[in-house]
Amino acid sequence: MAEKKTIVLGDVIETIKGFFSYLRSQGKLIALCAVLGLVIPIIYRAFQKPAYAASTTFILEEKSAGGGGLAGIASQVGLDLGNLGGGGSSLFSGDNILDIIKSRMIIEKVLLTPISGTSGKTLADLYVDFSGLQEELPSPVSFAIPAAIATDSAVNSSPSAASSAVSAPHTVYQDSVLYVMYERIAKKNVSVDRLNKKGSIFKISIVSQNQIFSKNFSERLLRETTTYYVNVKTSSALANVKRLQARGDSLLRVLNAKSYNAASFQILDPNVAYKSMSVPAEVSSRDKSIVFSIYAEVTKNLEMSRIALVSQTPVIQLLDVPKYPLMDDRKSFWLLSLIGLLAGIFVGVFLCLYLYTDK
Repeated sequence: MAEKKTIVLGDVIETIKGFFSYLRSQGKLIALCAVLGLVIPIIYRAFQKPAYAASTTFILEEKSAGGGGLAGIASQVGLDLGNLGGGGSSLFSGDNILDIIKSRMIIEKVLLTPISGTSGKTLADLYVDFSGLQEELPSPVSFAIPAAIATDSAVNSSPSAASSAVSAPHTVYQDSVLYVMYERIAKKNVSVDRLNKKGSIFKISIVSQNQIFSKNFSERLLRETTTYYVNVKTSSALANVKRLQARGDSLLRVLNAKSYNAASFQILDPNVAYKSMSVPAEVSSRDKSIVFSIYAEVTKNLEMSRIALVSQTPVIQLLDVPKYPLMDDRKSFWLLSLIGLLAGIFVGVFLCLYLYTDK
């Protein structure tokens, strides 16, 4: 049977006193660890690249036209009852828009937008310059677009230049470099999230080594997403409006022609013997009435389609936009020094404890 060891309080106190006495004797070791803990973070901070953060927040208001019943009736008078009409789920509902913002198509479109005052130089060219990607490539690459398109985009603040640049044929090498940039930016530079998990306020954050890139990329990423978002949400309703508009215009031309035709057959003071001459006028008037009825129905459907288009068009409202100068997200020297000093002292004390118990 093993003997039970008795722990005496006096022995514990003597052990603690011995450990603190050992700590005083190992002051140089603790000081060395503290100095290393102080110096290493400072060196790391000195070699760390700038991290300029640009954040854009926006509110997304979803709309649905309503599929039938009460919502269908309400939509005819311009009211929107949301999902009461069984409108179904949206492509962009929930967190899907977060994935769309970080999609390859959207990011590449933004990369190919021109920077104002640079003679067609794009954000992709700027990224290649400051990120050091050019040094990793076997040969130089450029994504500059014609100056005329770049100037038009800068003046009108529209994504037309980006669309032209994306649709323009690229070489396999250019596409490969764009894909490398997309993967790096999507993983390291772009973050998208809700401010509230149950809310509809979203935040886009871009962190890079260049202020111009961060600010422009953040703003244009939202702009391109909004354009794509609205186009997809309203494409069906807009196509229906255009089809009905074309049909209405065609019927209006026929109705005008019938009106002139009916007027040409009118006979002033017709003789009884010439009553048969009024038959063409009657036929023309009848055709006019038929065309008018069809035109009235098409016009009504056209107005209802326009109301549906308005009710399906989402609303994206900006809350905050990045402004110069952007803040550098790197930790300050003082904070890193304090953390490193405390960590160094802790490591030194732990090392002394290890050596003391190993004696």
